[in-house]
Amino acid sequence: MAAFGQQLGLGPQLTNGLLEQGWLLPTPVQQECIPLVLGGGDVLAAAETGSGKTAAFALPIVQSIHEDLLRWEKEAREKEEGKGRSPSNQPSRKKFKESPNGSAKQSSCVLSEDDRDTMLAISKDKLVCQSRGEKAWSGCRATKAVFGGKHYFEVKVRDEGLCRVGWACTLGASLELGTCRLGFGYGGTAKKSNGRKFEDYGEKYGKDDIIGCGIDLLGSPAGGQGEGEGKKKKQNQNQQQQASIWFSKNGKKLGNAYDIPKKLLNGNLFYPALCMKNAELECNFGGGKQPLKYMPKDYVAIAEAASHQSATTDGNSDGDFGGASNLNHGVRTPLGLILEPTRDLAEQTGKVVGELCASLGSFPSVTCVTLVGGTNPKDQIKQLQKGCDLVVGTPARVLDFVESGKLKVNKMKFYVLDEADRLVENKDTRDVVLKLFKKFPKSGKGEDRLQCLMFSATLHSDQIKEIAKTICQNPIWIDLKGKESVPETVHHVQYRVDPTEDRSWLQKLPKIETDLVHSCDPDASNLSASSKGKECMSEAVKLLKPRVLQRIIDAYQMDQCLIFCRTNFDCDRLEKFLNSLGGGNANKAFRGKVEKGLENPYSCVVLAGARSMQERRQALNAFKDGDVRFLICTDVAARGIDIKELPFVINMCLPDLPQLEDYIHRVGRVGRADTMGLAISIVSKVPERVWYCTKKGYKPWFEPNKKNTKLVTEGGHTKWFDEPSIIKQVERRLKRKVLHLEDDMSLPKEIKSKNAKYGESQQDSGASKEVVERVAALKPIVQVLSDLEVTAQRTFLQNFHTFIHQGSG
Repeated sequence: MAAFGQQLGLGPQLTNGLLEQGWLLPTPVQQECIPLVLGGGDVLAAAETGSGKTAAFALPIVQSIHEDLLRWEKEAREKEEGKGRSPSNQPSRKKFKESPNGSAKQSSCVLSEDDRDTMLAISKDKLVCQSRGEKAWSGCRATKAVFGGKHYFEVKVRDEGLCRVGWACTLGASLELGTCRLGFGYGGTAKKSNGRKFEDYGEKYGKDDIIGCGIDLLGSPAGGQGEGEGKKKKQNQNQQQQASIWFSKNGKKLGNAYDIPKKLLNGNLFYPALCMKNAELECNFGGGKQPLKYMPKDYVAIAEAASHQSATTDGNSDGDFGGASNLNHGVRTPLGLILEPTRDLAEQTGKVVGELCASLGSFPSVTCVTLVGGTNPKDQIKQLQKGCDLVVGTPARVLDFVESGKLKVNKMKFYVLDEADRLVENKDTRDVVLKLFKKFPKSGKGEDRLQCLMFSATLHSDQIKEIAKTICQNPIWIDLKGKESVPETVHHVQYRVDPTEDRSWLQKLPKIETDLVHSCDPDASNLSASSKGKECMSEAVKLLKPRVLQRIIDAYQMDQCLIFCRTNFDCDRLEKFLNSLGGGNANKAFRGKVEKGLENPYSCVVLAGARSMQERRQALNAFKDGDVRFLICTDVAARGIDIKELPFVINMCLPDLPQLEDYIHRVGRVGRADTMGLAISIVSKVPERVWYCTKKGYKPWFEPNKKNTKLVTEGGHTKWFDEPSIIKQVERRLKRKVLHLEDDMSLPKEIKSKNAKYGESQQDSGASKEVVERVAALKPIVQVLSDLEVTAQRTFLQNFHTFIHQGSG
């Protein structure tokens, strides 16, 4: 990897670290993406599963952050030695009339060029802002915040646009002031707003009006910090007051607007904030040439706030984007965020990124923190408080940390959506993706601009294209295989089950529990040899498929296999069945490492959303370590999971037609890293009635009744599943036939003749098709280089002989 790593732009420190870890050659997606990401552009990359997509974005990000840390360390050292240089990368500014308050004396509090929406422009003195967008709101915040005391600032309206002014609690608040629980705004339409709750307040205001914004935090415990012991009694009295926010218009107080909730007073910072639509505002934070016009008694201008009651955001007031301050202030702020759709995938990616960071060494070290739900947040909070450079997490947990102020995003430079199609297919998650994007700084230039990267096996949906238009700037699309590509290292086969022909569903032991879809049908729930009809055969299929699974496992003597089920409930039932096959208690799950080696021929664990994070982590580790043979999972839980040299995947049930791409993601767990894999689908010849819950969070299988077992078209939560028609769609997607296993479960002759060794590298049996294609593509270039080398050598020899001949003459 050394030569290739350096040619791709990776530094020697990272390259050598990768070489020590056994990295040899970059994969195609890495070869294409790493230079582009290092170049500072937005990238959307689609490549087949197992192609090294994680490293394709992680390597250049880690390299870039490492270079930033080295640069900032050097700048900090030069400043200490008196050789500091002025920042070379200043954010762009609109040219319009500045505030008379900022021309002579620069206020210590100004508008932040980083903490603002892209459509909002800020003057050179950073006291005037404008937005000419007529459809969308644009907002910004100041560079100074308070967490105690009584403070005040003023805003003058310069034209007749729409605007809101007020205070934002932490940098996690929405820039559209008043639309989240952390924003407290007052608008020109005589409405106050918090959490999108708009209520009548004060008076209407417009052009040339001056709005005063006051905050009284003496009720906050932080309000008395730094005061002497002689004032302790007064401090205790102040702490009993109610912290509040109020506004005034042209000096006229409009009364108390908000009582600040006590839960927001635990040291949280309150920033002057404003947002507007086709408007221009001029701010006066005090401390400048022009005094505040309507300064209230007992209040302090926010620019003159005492150090024990205020804080200033790094790098904003001097225009530096991050810079050496990210090192000097002790706690490093994250520069990159990688979003993953599931907790398990986030932990896996976090581990990979952590290993890449470790390969750089300890000076300066690049650190990564993983934020996922289902775990105690205290440890994650402690890690953030120590400082980090990269965050990997799931959308809900990351947004919660950002909005609560635990995760600072004011220096974010990289925003990565891994498994992007999964992240944007759901409206709620898609909204989180956009909410986070709005909170990131977007004013950086060149190497300091915000880069948005999207990676997945499939990036061709309308949702992906829409998101890309919103968050990316002139993105480069890398589509190595195309929308219709499928892994070439996977053999696809199916086994058809027909309960009218295979009567093993009548077998009583070991007992099989079904999903209770037919529990309210007396005929289907009490099957016998004479049972007939659609409902009865549907129940028979549910009893037959686990028996068929057992025969497949035995026929291939499987030591490691991933088994996909439709629901969490199906996973639980299959786990009980396999446990009972192993001669144990069906209700007794995997016990952990009791002794070395596999517990029994059917040992299994479950990776599903209904399990706790600790259970899922233990299950995945047990499977990877070889302590159990089978990992039973759902589509969502196993998305992107990487298990080296996995030989088999079994589909107990095919995915729904709307989620047909889930089949590609399922089979992509095998055939990775140039190893062969076998994907087996157990397909019912007869229709099967399955749960199809249309109500979020509702689990009808725990309390089935005549109403919820009805079809969706009848007001229930079930539907008929026609797998023969789905397998036809799978074949169209694969552009090949899914061949049938023989009656004895052996491979069809077309596949058997290839003598594939599943789970083993193809290197022993010759180069893969992909390698052959790459060599063929490089052959003409290598031939040209070889010809040039021959020509160069001949020219050298001719000139050498000429020189010798002339010299001897």
